[in-house]
Amino acid sequence: MGYDLLLPVVLLGGLATYLTRYLPVLLSERLKGRQLPPRLHRFLLALGPSAIAALLALSLADLLPAEGWRHSAPLVLAGTAAVLVVHRLTHNPAWATLAGALGFGLAGFFPGL
Repeated sequence: MGYDLLLPVVLLGGLATYLTRYLPVLLSERLKGRQLPPRLHRFLLALGPSAIAALLALSLADLLPAEGWRHSAPLVLAGTAAVLVVHRLTHNPAWATLAGALGFGLAGFFPGL
């Protein structure tokens, strides 16, 4: 694949990733107050915790090689701490997920903090 396709592929991948997270939130906001089928209600309730678990599992995958511990453990701890603090304060899994991703990213961008 040439570099001329790199930007459109990255942008489309980012858009697809964003939509898979945004559309369920939009759907849940539109359905608020309506009686939902039990399966759909359980599915919508599980989205936030499953997103947090997916981010944590992906972060923990870096810890598997022994040499990865020194670099990845502080990032995972920063992201996990951010998730726990923000979820405790807001009780909102979307904000907690965003805070965890930001905590993980900032810990990697500013090593030694």
